[in-house]
Amino acid sequence: MPDNKEHGWLEAKQSGGSVYELGVKESKHSTAIRRIAAPLMEKHWKNSVTNLHRIYKVAEYLHKRKKRTT
Repeated sequence: MPDNKEHGWLEAKQSGGSVYELGVKESKHSTAIRRIAAPLMEKHWKNSVTNLHRIYKVAEYLHKRKKRTT
């Protein structure tokens, strides 16, 4: 087995669509959170990591709220 491959390459190559599907879902979720957070970052960032974490928590909440049915 060649050592120049990255760790787990064989499992990734042999895995079915479910692993790929999970990656796509996670990527779309992260992109949606970043899009919601972008305008909040412009307004409330102020070079504070604490604000960064708060902004992303708010963005996650807004994303969840947008998806739920009334």
